Amino acid sequence: MSRNFSSIGALRPSTGLPEGKTKIDAIKAIKGARLSLGLSPAVLGFLDLLISYTKKEDWNAGATPVAFVPVKKMADRLGVSPKQINNYERQLGHKGLIIWNDSGNHRRYGKRDKDGNLIAGYGVVLSPIIERLSELEKMAEADRMALEMRNAEIDTIRSLRRILKDRLAFAETHGLQAEVVSRAEETFKRIPRTFPKRISFIELCSLRLDAEQAAVELKELIDPLFSEESSDQSEQNFRHQYTDNTRQNPFRDCNSERTSPAGDEVIPQAEPANAGGIEEESRGRVRSPDNSPGTEAGQSAGSSGSTGIQHITFDQVLSVCSPMMVDMITEEAGKGGLNWAALDRATSQAAVFLGVSPALWTSLRAEIGPAAASVCIVITERRLTDPVRPVTNPGGFVRGLHERARKGKLHLHKSIFGLMKSDQSATASGLT
Repeated sequence: MSRNFSSIGALRPSTGLPEGKTKIDAIKAIKGARLSLGLSPAVLGFLDLLISYTKKEDWNAGATPVAFVPVKKMADRLGVSPKQINNYERQLGHKGLIIWNDSGNHRRYGKRDKDGNLIAGYGVVLSPIIERLSELEKMAEADRMALEMRNAEIDTIRSLRRILKDRLAFAETHGLQAEVVSRAEETFKRIPRTFPKRISFIELCSLRLDAEQAAVELKELIDPLFSEESSDQSEQNFRHQYTDNTRQNPFRDCNSERTSPAGDEVIPQAEPANAGGIEEESRGRVRSPDNSPGTEAGQSAGSSGSTGIQHITFDQVLSVCSPMMVDMITEEAGKGGLNWAALDRATSQAAVFLGVSPALWTSLRAEIGPAAASVCIVITERRLTDPVRPVTNPGGFVRGLHERARKGKLHLHKSIFGLMKSDQSATASGLT
């Protein structure tokens, strides 16, 4: 079992995470920096699993986080071969996120004292994450800002595309055939309807500048004609189709509630039974803690009735959560136990980490209910590590779910059941 990263032999105590930080903050930082780190969804999910096998005390000063679970057990859990687990570990080693504490015979095991402190551990050592946490958090913030800038450019280009379309139609109606029109037509054709990842930020900026220039030149060309036609029209209720002020544009050029750039990546999903009544006690209602809010007679939770939340239970939602999300929910549960309220608090934190804007999160919870909104976050966070169609823009993905909910096309139960089936298939294939 040869490995291309350090074997440190005796277990060495770490400096521990900074005060106030937990292993949840560690995996959040890694997931946030996944693009800069170049981690595939499969490797990211594996690292999430490794961290979940450690205790929170292992990340304190003087202790050492070690995942000493046998390779075959993890392979069975993920539905892959032991060889693939070794490949994952090598990749993480090359990224400087783990090292190996070798037992000599490559057997993984650990020993804790009566207080639960790890006194011996042979397996994957996660101390490098502690040492690099500050760097990882900065990388995550840089990735977040880069994604926001990219999305802003794409939004602007989409708005300009609509403006160019309107102005070119006006020019065609009036028989304008100037060189300005030809250049604008060429620019319009260069603007794609979808923006694949291969289009760099520099290319987006260049395209946006060209589109702005074309829009300005067209405006200067058609303004005299447009003024003649509209001079005797009332400004009240007038449609400003040819203005650069996108706030007045009837086509909602700068609509903040846009769908995900890759709208087809939003998978149908449904909601859990008893999820809709997270705040039912304040309204004088009593419900079973296992039922999803929205199932009680006469209860209203925005449009949650059409989201499928009433068809799934809390346990079903919990069963498809990532290891990190399970840890977050457990931490929020405290003495109150695992329930929808704990899920709501945990997903509100996760929404921030995923880059979901406060306005979008507030609107989503108000329109489809806290429980359904929480399930949207659970699904989005799971999709970060989807091996087939991973989500690369969580904020955009949640916007897509929001838009589907508004159209009555959000079926959360189907997504939860699909994830459950996928997990069962992975486990079954790993055991065969």
